[in-house]
Amino acid sequence: MKNFQSNTNRREFVKIATTTASIAAMGIPFDSWATNNKDVLKIGLVGCGGRGTGAANEALKSSKRVKLVAMGDVFEDKLRGAYENLKSSYSDQVNVPNSRKFIGFDSYEKVINKCDAVILATPPPFRPIHFEEAVKSDKHVFMEKPLFVDIPGYHKMISINELAKQKKLSVAVGLQLRFEAGYQEMVQKINDGIIGSIISLDVYYNVGAPIINPRLPGQTEMNYQVRNWRYFSWLWGGQLAGQTIHQIDIMNWLMNDYPVRVNGIGGRQSFRGPNQGNTYDHHYAEFEYPNQVKLHVQSNNINNTWRKSGFHIQGAKGYADDRYRIYDQTGKMIWRHRDREQTLGSSQICQSAFINSIFENSPINHAEYGIESTLTSIIGRMAIHSGKAITKEEALTSTKSILPKMFTWDAEMPDKPGPDGNYAIPIPGITEVI
Repeated sequence: MKNFQSNTNRREFVKIATTTASIAAMGIPFDSWATNNKDVLKIGLVGCGGRGTGAANEALKSSKRVKLVAMGDVFEDKLRGAYENLKSSYSDQVNVPNSRKFIGFDSYEKVINKCDAVILATPPPFRPIHFEEAVKSDKHVFMEKPLFVDIPGYHKMISINELAKQKKLSVAVGLQLRFEAGYQEMVQKINDGIIGSIISLDVYYNVGAPIINPRLPGQTEMNYQVRNWRYFSWLWGGQLAGQTIHQIDIMNWLMNDYPVRVNGIGGRQSFRGPNQGNTYDHHYAEFEYPNQVKLHVQSNNINNTWRKSGFHIQGAKGYADDRYRIYDQTGKMIWRHRDREQTLGSSQICQSAFINSIFENSPINHAEYGIESTLTSIIGRMAIHSGKAITKEEALTSTKSILPKMFTWDAEMPDKPGPDGNYAIPIPGITEVI
Protein backbone atom coordinates (compact mmCIF):
# COMPACT_ATOMS: atom_id res chain seq x y z
CA MET A 1 0.00 0.00 0.00
CA LYS A 2 1.21 3.51 -0.73
CA ASN A 3 1.37 6.11 1.97
CA PHE A 4 -1.76 8.32 2.18
CA GLN A 5 0.08 11.62 2.49
CA SER A 6 -1.43 15.07 2.15
CA ASN A 7 -0.41 15.27 -1.50
CA THR A 8 -2.22 12.06 -2.44
CA ASN A 9 -4.94 13.16 -4.79
CA ARG A 10 -8.39 11.64 -5.16
CA ARG A 11 -7.55 9.68 -8.31
CA GLU A 12 -4.54 8.04 -6.63
CA PHE A 13 -6.58 7.15 -3.56
CA VAL A 14 -9.29 5.48 -5.62
CA LYS A 15 -6.68 3.41 -7.44
CA ILE A 16 -4.97 2.32 -4.22
CA ALA A 17 -8.13 1.52 -2.30
CA THR A 18 -9.74 -0.25 -5.26
CA THR A 19 -6.71 -2.54 -5.44
CA THR A 20 -7.28 -3.48 -1.80
CA ALA A 21 -10.96 -4.11 -2.46
CA SER A 22 -10.14 -6.17 -5.54
CA ILE A 23 -7.83 -8.45 -3.57
CA ALA A 24 -10.59 -8.95 -1.02
CA ALA A 25 -13.13 -9.63 -3.76
CA MET A 26 -10.93 -12.37 -5.22
CA GLY A 27 -11.07 -14.17 -1.87
CA ILE A 28 -7.30 -14.10 -1.34
CA PRO A 29 -6.53 -14.28 2.41
CA PHE A 30 -4.83 -11.10 3.52
CA ASP A 31 -2.17 -13.17 5.25
CA SER A 32 -1.01 -14.48 1.87
CA TRP A 33 0.08 -11.02 0.73
CA ALA A 34 1.80 -10.07 3.98
CA THR A 35 5.42 -10.69 3.02
CA ASN A 36 7.46 -9.35 5.94
CA ASN A 37 9.42 -11.93 7.91
CA LYS A 38 7.97 -10.76 11.23
CA ASP A 39 6.26 -13.82 12.68
CA VAL A 40 3.80 -12.13 15.05
CA LEU A 41 2.18 -8.72 15.32
CA LYS A 42 1.21 -8.03 18.92
CA ILE A 43 -1.80 -5.74 19.17
CA GLY A 44 -3.43 -4.04 22.14
CA LEU A 45 -6.98 -2.77 22.57
CA VAL A 46 -7.79 0.45 24.45
CA GLY A 47 -11.55 0.88 24.77
CA CYS A 48 -13.45 -2.39 24.98
CA GLY A 49 -16.94 -1.32 23.94
CA GLY A 50 -18.75 -2.54 20.85
CA ARG A 51 -16.63 -0.73 18.29
CA GLY A 52 -13.35 -1.59 19.99
CA THR A 53 -14.35 -5.25 20.14
CA GLY A 54 -15.35 -5.11 16.48
CA ALA A 55 -12.06 -3.51 15.41
CA ALA A 56 -10.05 -6.11 17.36
CA ASN A 57 -12.13 -8.87 15.75
CA GLU A 58 -11.30 -7.48 12.30
CA ALA A 59 -7.60 -7.18 13.13
CA LEU A 60 -7.48 -10.81 14.26
CA LYS A 61 -9.37 -11.91 11.16
CA SER A 62 -6.82 -10.15 8.93
CA SER A 63 -4.02 -12.59 9.70
CA LYS A 64 -3.35 -15.55 11.99
CA ARG A 65 -0.07 -13.86 12.82
CA VAL A 66 -1.95 -11.10 14.65
CA LYS A 67 -2.11 -11.75 18.39
CA LEU A 68 -4.10 -9.75 20.93
CA VAL A 69 -1.85 -9.42 23.98
CA ALA A 70 -3.23 -6.57 26.12
CA MET A 71 -6.54 -4.85 26.81
CA GLY A 72 -7.57 -1.74 28.73
CA ASP A 73 -10.76 0.06 29.70
CA VAL A 74 -12.09 2.17 32.55
CA PHE A 75 -14.87 -0.37 33.15
CA GLU A 76 -14.07 -3.94 34.18
CA ASP A 77 -17.35 -5.32 32.81
CA LYS A 78 -16.63 -3.88 29.36
CA LEU A 79 -13.17 -5.42 29.30
CA ARG A 80 -14.45 -8.78 30.52
CA GLY A 81 -17.20 -8.89 27.90
CA ALA A 82 -14.82 -7.98 25.06
CA TYR A 83 -12.26 -10.55 26.19
CA GLU A 84 -14.81 -13.35 26.37
CA ASN A 85 -16.17 -12.42 22.94
CA LEU A 86 -12.77 -12.35 21.26
CA LYS A 87 -11.37 -15.38 23.07
CA SER A 88 -14.33 -17.51 22.02
CA SER A 89 -13.82 -16.56 18.36
CA TYR A 90 -10.00 -16.51 18.16
CA SER A 91 -8.79 -18.74 20.99
CA ASP A 92 -5.33 -19.28 19.47
CA GLN A 93 -4.79 -15.59 18.76
CA VAL A 94 -5.98 -14.06 22.04
CA ASN A 95 -3.36 -14.28 24.79
CA VAL A 96 -4.40 -11.76 27.44
CA PRO A 97 -3.78 -13.08 30.96
CA ASN A 98 -5.10 -11.12 33.93
CA SER A 99 -1.67 -9.47 34.24
CA ARG A 100 -2.26 -7.77 30.87
CA LYS A 101 -5.86 -6.68 31.50
CA PHE A 102 -5.75 -3.10 32.75
CA ILE A 103 -8.53 -1.04 34.31
CA GLY A 104 -8.52 2.74 34.80
CA PHE A 105 -7.88 6.03 33.05
CA ASP A 106 -4.17 5.18 32.86
CA SER A 107 -4.74 1.74 31.34
CA TYR A 108 -3.83 3.03 27.87
CA GLU A 109 -0.20 3.55 28.92
CA LYS A 110 0.06 -0.04 30.15
CA VAL A 111 -1.54 -1.51 27.03
CA ILE A 112 0.65 0.53 24.68
CA ASN A 113 3.73 -0.67 26.54
CA LYS A 114 2.90 -4.31 25.74
CA CYS A 115 2.16 -4.22 22.00
CA ASP A 116 3.47 -3.37 18.53
CA ALA A 117 0.23 -1.78 17.34
CA VAL A 118 -2.75 -0.44 19.25
CA ILE A 119 -6.44 0.01 18.55
CA LEU A 120 -7.77 3.21 20.16
CA ALA A 121 -11.55 2.96 20.53
CA THR A 122 -12.50 4.91 23.64
CA PRO A 123 -14.83 7.92 23.47
CA PRO A 124 -13.09 10.64 21.39
CA PRO A 125 -11.92 13.19 23.99
CA PHE A 126 -9.27 10.70 25.05
CA ARG A 127 -8.01 10.13 21.50
CA PRO A 128 -5.38 12.91 21.33
CA ILE A 129 -3.88 11.81 24.66
CA HIS A 130 -3.79 8.15 23.68
CA PHE A 131 -2.50 8.89 20.17
CA GLU A 132 0.33 10.96 21.62
CA GLU A 133 1.40 8.16 23.95
CA ALA A 134 1.28 5.56 21.17
CA VAL A 135 3.27 7.61 18.67
CA LYS A 136 5.89 8.66 21.20
CA SER A 137 6.20 4.96 22.07
CA ASP A 138 6.75 4.08 18.37
CA LYS A 139 3.53 2.09 18.02
CA HIS A 140 1.33 1.77 14.94
CA VAL A 141 -2.19 3.07 15.53
CA PHE A 142 -5.71 2.30 14.40
CA MET A 143 -8.08 5.02 15.70
CA GLU A 144 -11.83 5.13 15.76
CA LYS A 145 -13.57 8.31 14.65
CA PRO A 146 -14.09 11.08 15.64
CA LEU A 147 -10.55 12.02 16.62
CA PHE A 148 -11.21 14.89 19.07
CA VAL A 149 -14.04 17.03 20.41
CA ASP A 150 -12.65 20.58 20.50
CA ILE A 151 -10.12 22.82 18.79
CA PRO A 152 -7.24 22.21 21.24
CA GLY A 153 -7.70 18.51 20.43
CA TYR A 154 -7.41 19.32 16.72
CA HIS A 155 -4.09 21.09 17.15
CA LYS A 156 -2.68 18.24 19.24
CA MET A 157 -3.71 15.64 16.65
CA ILE A 158 -2.08 17.65 13.85
CA SER A 159 1.17 17.89 15.82
CA ILE A 160 1.30 14.24 16.83
CA ASN A 161 0.49 13.05 13.32
CA GLU A 162 3.48 14.95 11.98
CA LEU A 163 5.60 12.94 14.42
CA ALA A 164 3.91 9.71 13.30
CA LYS A 165 4.83 10.46 9.69
CA GLN A 166 8.41 11.26 10.65
CA LYS A 167 8.62 7.92 12.43
CA LYS A 168 7.03 6.11 9.47
CA LEU A 169 4.29 4.61 11.61
CA SER A 170 1.09 3.28 10.10
CA VAL A 171 -1.96 5.25 11.21
CA ALA A 172 -5.45 4.16 10.15
CA VAL A 173 -8.81 5.76 10.95
CA GLY A 174 -12.25 4.13 11.17
CA LEU A 175 -13.83 6.11 8.33
CA GLN A 176 -14.29 2.87 6.48
CA LEU A 177 -16.76 4.08 3.85
CA ARG A 178 -13.77 5.26 1.83
CA PHE A 179 -13.04 1.56 1.34
CA GLU A 180 -16.46 0.78 -0.16
CA ALA A 181 -15.82 -0.30 -3.76
CA GLY A 182 -19.13 1.24 -4.84
CA TYR A 183 -18.24 4.64 -3.43
CA GLN A 184 -14.73 4.47 -4.88
CA GLU A 185 -16.14 3.89 -8.37
CA MET A 186 -18.83 6.53 -7.89
CA VAL A 187 -16.33 9.17 -6.79
CA GLN A 188 -14.15 8.34 -9.78
CA LYS A 189 -17.05 8.65 -12.23
CA ILE A 190 -18.21 11.94 -10.74
CA ASN A 191 -14.64 13.19 -10.84
CA ASP A 192 -14.56 12.23 -14.53
CA GLY A 193 -17.65 14.42 -15.16
CA ILE A 194 -20.53 11.95 -15.49
CA ILE A 195 -22.96 14.36 -13.72
CA GLY A 196 -21.19 17.58 -14.65
CA SER A 197 -20.04 20.12 -12.10
CA ILE A 198 -21.32 19.60 -8.57
CA ILE A 199 -24.08 22.03 -7.61
CA SER A 200 -25.03 20.96 -4.09
CA LEU A 201 -24.66 18.14 -1.55
CA ASP A 202 -27.11 16.75 1.00
CA VAL A 203 -26.29 14.47 3.92
CA TYR A 204 -28.70 12.66 6.26
CA TYR A 205 -28.18 10.80 9.54
CA ASN A 206 -31.56 10.47 11.22
CA VAL A 207 -31.66 7.62 13.75
CA GLY A 208 -33.02 6.78 17.20
CA ALA A 209 -31.82 7.90 20.61
CA PRO A 210 -28.84 6.23 22.32
CA ILE A 211 -29.54 3.92 25.23
CA ILE A 212 -29.62 5.36 28.74
CA ASN A 213 -27.70 3.71 31.56
CA PRO A 214 -29.61 4.68 34.74
CA ARG A 215 -27.77 6.51 37.48
CA LEU A 216 -26.70 4.18 40.30
CA PRO A 217 -26.51 4.93 44.05
CA GLY A 218 -23.11 6.33 44.97
CA GLN A 219 -22.04 6.72 41.34
CA THR A 220 -19.74 9.69 40.72
CA GLU A 221 -20.61 12.25 38.08
CA MET A 222 -17.64 11.24 35.91
CA ASN A 223 -18.63 7.59 36.10
CA TYR A 224 -22.23 8.37 35.15
CA GLN A 225 -21.25 10.57 32.22
CA VAL A 226 -18.74 8.12 30.78
CA ARG A 227 -21.37 5.36 31.01
CA ASN A 228 -23.70 7.67 29.05
CA TRP A 229 -21.08 9.29 26.86
CA ARG A 230 -23.33 9.87 23.85
CA TYR A 231 -25.42 12.32 25.88
CA PHE A 232 -22.55 14.69 26.72
CA SER A 233 -20.90 17.02 24.20
CA TRP A 234 -17.46 16.75 25.78
CA LEU A 235 -17.56 12.96 25.47
CA TRP A 236 -18.57 12.49 21.85
CA GLY A 237 -18.45 15.91 20.23
CA GLY A 238 -22.14 15.90 19.27
CA GLN A 239 -24.00 13.81 16.70
CA LEU A 240 -22.31 15.40 13.69
CA ALA A 241 -18.97 14.13 14.99
CA GLY A 242 -20.13 10.89 16.55
CA GLN A 243 -22.26 9.59 13.68
CA THR A 244 -22.80 11.91 10.71
CA ILE A 245 -19.05 12.21 10.16
CA HIS A 246 -19.15 9.13 7.89
CA GLN A 247 -21.30 10.85 5.26
CA ILE A 248 -19.60 14.22 5.80
CA ASP A 249 -16.25 12.55 5.14
CA ILE A 250 -17.49 11.11 1.84
CA MET A 251 -18.52 14.60 0.74
CA ASN A 252 -15.10 15.97 1.70
CA TRP A 253 -13.47 13.12 -0.23
CA LEU A 254 -15.64 13.81 -3.26
CA MET A 255 -14.88 17.54 -3.15
CA ASN A 256 -11.20 16.86 -2.50
CA ASP A 257 -11.45 19.75 -0.03
CA TYR A 258 -12.95 20.84 3.30
CA PRO A 259 -15.58 23.46 4.17
CA VAL A 260 -14.40 26.93 5.17
CA ARG A 261 -17.66 28.29 6.62
CA VAL A 262 -20.73 26.89 8.39
CA ASN A 263 -23.96 28.06 9.98
CA GLY A 264 -26.69 25.95 11.51
CA ILE A 265 -29.58 25.42 13.87
CA GLY A 266 -30.56 22.68 16.32
CA GLY A 267 -31.94 21.94 19.72
CA ARG A 268 -33.73 19.47 21.99
CA GLN A 269 -37.32 18.48 21.25
CA SER A 270 -37.25 14.86 22.36
CA PHE A 271 -34.38 14.77 24.87
CA ARG A 272 -35.32 16.08 28.28
CA GLY A 273 -34.24 15.87 31.90
CA PRO A 274 -30.94 14.83 33.48
CA ASN A 275 -30.96 11.31 32.00
CA GLN A 276 -30.21 12.71 28.55
CA GLY A 277 -27.37 15.02 29.46
CA ASN A 278 -26.76 18.21 27.47
CA THR A 279 -26.55 17.19 23.81
CA TYR A 280 -28.98 18.34 21.14
CA ASP A 281 -31.28 15.75 19.59
CA HIS A 282 -31.57 17.43 16.17
CA HIS A 283 -29.15 19.35 13.97
CA TYR A 284 -29.03 21.15 10.65
CA ALA A 285 -25.87 22.70 9.24
CA GLU A 286 -25.03 24.46 5.98
CA PHE A 287 -21.36 24.09 5.10
CA GLU A 288 -19.64 26.04 2.34
CA TYR A 289 -16.60 24.83 0.42
CA PRO A 290 -13.99 27.20 -1.03
CA ASN A 291 -15.69 26.98 -4.46
CA GLN A 292 -18.98 28.05 -2.78
CA VAL A 293 -20.69 24.67 -3.22
CA LYS A 294 -23.01 24.11 -0.24
CA LEU A 295 -23.23 20.93 1.85
CA HIS A 296 -26.55 20.62 3.70
CA VAL A 297 -26.50 18.26 6.70
CA GLN A 298 -29.45 17.11 8.75
CA SER A 299 -29.26 14.59 11.57
CA ASN A 300 -31.21 13.63 14.65
CA ASN A 301 -31.39 11.12 17.49
CA ILE A 302 -35.18 10.98 17.90
CA ASN A 303 -37.15 7.76 18.25
CA ASN A 304 -40.25 7.04 16.13
CA THR A 305 -39.36 9.56 13.42
CA TRP A 306 -38.28 9.33 9.77
CA ARG A 307 -34.98 7.49 9.54
CA LYS A 308 -32.49 8.14 6.81
CA SER A 309 -28.73 7.70 6.64
CA GLY A 310 -27.11 8.61 3.38
CA PHE A 311 -26.54 11.41 0.88
CA HIS A 312 -27.59 13.02 -2.41
CA ILE A 313 -25.11 14.58 -4.83
CA GLN A 314 -26.60 17.04 -7.32
CA GLY A 315 -24.67 17.84 -10.47
CA ALA A 316 -25.38 20.04 -13.48
CA LYS A 317 -26.13 16.99 -15.69
CA GLY A 318 -27.51 14.52 -13.15
CA TYR A 319 -27.27 13.24 -9.61
CA ALA A 320 -25.99 10.36 -7.46
CA ASP A 321 -27.13 8.73 -4.22
CA ASP A 322 -25.80 6.62 -1.37
CA ARG A 323 -26.97 3.37 -2.98
CA TYR A 324 -24.20 3.46 -5.59
CA ARG A 325 -26.48 4.84 -8.32
CA ILE A 326 -26.05 7.68 -10.81
CA TYR A 327 -28.89 9.28 -12.83
CA ASP A 328 -29.06 11.76 -15.66
CA GLN A 329 -31.06 14.97 -15.31
CA THR A 330 -34.26 13.24 -16.52
CA GLY A 331 -34.08 10.70 -13.70
CA LYS A 332 -32.86 7.81 -15.86
CA MET A 333 -30.32 5.58 -14.13
CA ILE A 334 -27.09 5.61 -16.12
CA TRP A 335 -24.77 3.72 -13.76
CA ARG A 336 -25.05 1.41 -10.78
CA HIS A 337 -22.38 -0.45 -8.87
CA ARG A 338 -23.02 -4.16 -8.52
CA ASP A 339 -20.44 -6.41 -6.90
CA ARG A 340 -21.88 -9.63 -5.55
CA GLU A 341 -18.45 -11.25 -5.37
CA GLN A 342 -16.99 -8.98 -2.72
CA THR A 343 -17.47 -10.77 0.58
CA LEU A 344 -15.55 -8.51 2.95
CA GLY A 345 -17.12 -5.32 4.29
CA SER A 346 -15.40 -1.96 4.08
CA SER A 347 -14.58 -1.94 7.78
CA GLN A 348 -12.74 -5.26 7.45
CA ILE A 349 -10.90 -4.07 4.34
CA CYS A 350 -9.80 -0.90 6.14
CA GLN A 351 -8.53 -2.87 9.13
CA SER A 352 -6.77 -5.45 6.95
CA ALA A 353 -5.06 -2.72 4.94
CA PHE A 354 -3.72 -1.36 8.24
CA ILE A 355 -2.43 -4.76 9.40
CA ASN A 356 -0.91 -5.55 6.03
CA SER A 357 0.89 -2.20 5.87
CA ILE A 358 2.71 -3.11 9.08
CA PHE A 359 3.69 -6.59 7.88
CA GLU A 360 4.94 -5.15 4.59
CA ASN A 361 6.75 -2.26 6.28
CA SER A 362 4.87 0.09 3.95
CA PRO A 363 3.29 2.73 6.21
CA ILE A 364 -0.12 4.23 5.50
CA ASN A 365 -1.54 7.36 7.09
CA HIS A 366 -5.27 8.14 7.11
CA ALA A 367 -5.02 10.69 9.89
CA GLU A 368 -5.00 13.82 7.76
CA TYR A 369 -8.46 13.30 6.30
CA GLY A 370 -9.66 11.84 9.60
CA ILE A 371 -8.55 14.99 11.42
CA GLU A 372 -9.99 17.37 8.85
CA SER A 373 -13.37 15.63 8.60
CA THR A 374 -13.56 15.56 12.39
CA LEU A 375 -12.85 19.31 12.33
CA THR A 376 -15.68 19.84 9.83
CA SER A 377 -18.12 18.13 12.21
CA ILE A 378 -16.85 19.97 15.29
CA ILE A 379 -17.13 23.40 13.65
CA GLY A 380 -20.64 22.41 12.65
CA ARG A 381 -21.52 21.76 16.27
CA MET A 382 -19.94 25.04 17.32
CA ALA A 383 -22.05 26.96 14.80
CA ILE A 384 -25.25 25.19 15.85
CA HIS A 385 -24.65 25.73 19.57
CA SER A 386 -23.73 29.40 19.15
CA GLY A 387 -26.23 30.26 16.44
CA LYS A 388 -23.48 32.07 14.54
CA ALA A 389 -21.83 31.59 11.17
CA ILE A 390 -18.29 30.42 11.85
CA THR A 391 -15.38 30.25 9.46
CA LYS A 392 -12.72 27.59 9.73
CA GLU A 393 -10.14 30.35 10.22
CA GLU A 394 -12.09 31.78 13.17
CA ALA A 395 -12.66 28.38 14.74
CA LEU A 396 -8.97 27.50 14.68
CA THR A 397 -8.17 30.51 16.89
CA SER A 398 -10.17 28.94 19.74
CA THR A 399 -8.32 27.84 22.87
CA LYS A 400 -11.53 26.77 24.61
CA SER A 401 -11.36 23.24 25.98
CA ILE A 402 -14.61 21.45 26.86
CA LEU A 403 -12.80 18.64 28.72
CA PRO A 404 -12.36 18.17 32.49
CA LYS A 405 -9.03 19.40 33.77
CA MET A 406 -8.17 15.89 34.95
CA PHE A 407 -9.45 12.35 34.41
CA THR A 408 -10.35 10.76 37.73
CA TRP A 409 -13.64 9.35 38.99
CA ASP A 410 -14.07 12.26 41.40
CA ALA A 411 -12.96 14.98 38.95
CA GLU A 412 -14.70 18.36 38.82
CA MET A 413 -16.86 18.14 35.70
CA PRO A 414 -17.32 20.91 33.11
CA ASP A 415 -20.97 19.81 32.76
CA LYS A 416 -22.78 18.91 35.94
CA PRO A 417 -26.39 18.96 37.15
CA GLY A 418 -27.87 22.18 38.49
CA PRO A 419 -30.08 22.46 41.58
CA ASP A 420 -33.00 20.93 39.65
CA GLY A 421 -30.89 17.98 38.48
CA ASN A 422 -30.74 19.17 34.87
CA TYR A 423 -27.64 20.05 32.86
CA ALA A 424 -27.09 23.43 31.24
CA ILE A 425 -28.03 23.29 27.56
CA PRO A 426 -26.23 25.37 24.89
CA ILE A 427 -28.35 28.39 23.95
CA PRO A 428 -27.85 29.94 20.48
CA GLY A 429 -27.08 33.66 20.74
CA ILE A 430 -25.72 33.23 24.28
CA THR A 431 -23.37 30.24 24.31
CA GLU A 432 -19.76 31.16 23.49
CA VAL A 433 -17.79 28.54 21.57
CA ILE A 434 -14.58 30.39 20.66
